[in-house]
Amino acid sequence: MDIAVIGSGMAGLATARILKDAGHNITIFEALSGRGMDSHSMEFEGGLIDAPLRVMNPHLWKNTLSLATHLGISTYPVRTYMACSWLFEDKTETWLTTSRSRIGNFPIINNRKGLQQYGWRLVKGMLQLKTAIAKFFKSKNQDITLAEFINNNDIEEVFWHGAVMPVLYTICTCDPKTIGEWPAKPLLVFLRQLTDGDALLRLQGGTPAFVDKLVQGINVKSGSPINCVKELDGKVLVQNEAGESYQFDKVVVATPTTKIESFLDAEQFADDIALLKKFRFEDGELVIHTDQSAMPPKRKDWAVLSYMMDRKFTRQQFTVWLNSIEPSLVGKSPIFQTWRPVVDIDPKKVISSVKLTRAVVDSDTIALNKELQERHKAADRKVYFCGSWSCDGLPILESAVTSAMKIAENFGAPLPFVGLKPKVEVAPQLGY
Repeated sequence: MDIAVIGSGMAGLATARILKDAGHNITIFEALSGRGMDSHSMEFEGGLIDAPLRVMNPHLWKNTLSLATHLGISTYPVRTYMACSWLFEDKTETWLTTSRSRIGNFPIINNRKGLQQYGWRLVKGMLQLKTAIAKFFKSKNQDITLAEFINNNDIEEVFWHGAVMPVLYTICTCDPKTIGEWPAKPLLVFLRQLTDGDALLRLQGGTPAFVDKLVQGINVKSGSPINCVKELDGKVLVQNEAGESYQFDKVVVATPTTKIESFLDAEQFADDIALLKKFRFEDGELVIHTDQSAMPPKRKDWAVLSYMMDRKFTRQQFTVWLNSIEPSLVGKSPIFQTWRPVVDIDPKKVISSVKLTRAVVDSDTIALNKELQERHKAADRKVYFCGSWSCDGLPILESAVTSAMKIAENFGAPLPFVGLKPKVEVAPQLGY
């Protein structure tokens, strides 16, 4: 079949690759001048900046890593030490730094202040969280929000808001004000698996290398925003803003649902539009810069992940120190990514500012996804929808791949990569 894929984020690229390998003719349409998934990646002093930086747990990103392995991409382990700092009006004070144990790769407190002032509270909070999670998964009522989970359990505030929630912000790249509305279960599954001691992995060559493999042999029409998708005479008409028209047997829309009304025929797809508009999204700013004020004041406290927050946990940001996790940036000038900065970043030190659109998960999302998947099963279906927003669980890279796999099932396409273990090779530049 001739199939169009609209959008070249992870979901669109994975869908295109799977269907191409199943023997279909695939055309990808992308509004941006490049490829959606790696459109913000760039070079810095001869090294690679992935924007956003992507690290993956082997359990939580199993399908993504299996697909990369199937395409011949190796991985390397990274150690994500963290530092937490209080934001005062007149200064920044680092109160916690961590490292990892040599045996088991478990997080440990690495600084005297963290041990003396917060050590017992952090240990107590960790034990309270483990008990609360175990209790949750034994309970019959698991359809509660993260906020309800916290209200139902007594967990040390400095541990939960100072150490756990920042990790969730990092992975979900969401607004701290809305994450409480998320279903608790996928977040608690994530926390339970994240603490099992497995090292996080990065792809060799970063996102661009992955995208190169995903689009190999596929016709990609970049700079081609779509303004019309309409069923016509047993086919699907796809037209871009340049006035070019194409006809396909099937179309897969792999964009945030906020954009669908700009090109789906309003009359033909009225029911789909009404459903898809119920999915929620939010935008956030990712700033790539060289401003060291986003890091702990003392260089010895710098870590891969630097969290800053006020004592009331109402203002918070996280910064990634790219040189410590990307081999090609080792030895280069210090370079950082800060998500939703709450402290001023020197404009002269900003390399790029990127707007990222992220799905918001709430109590309605699971039911909406079930309805969407049921609609996809209709025998006369010609237009499908996928994205990280269209699967249960966290709306991350893994969910995007999972959504592509669900599309593949509707087409009867094989999934030969499922179950493949990532090939791990040490990156000696990182020093471990």
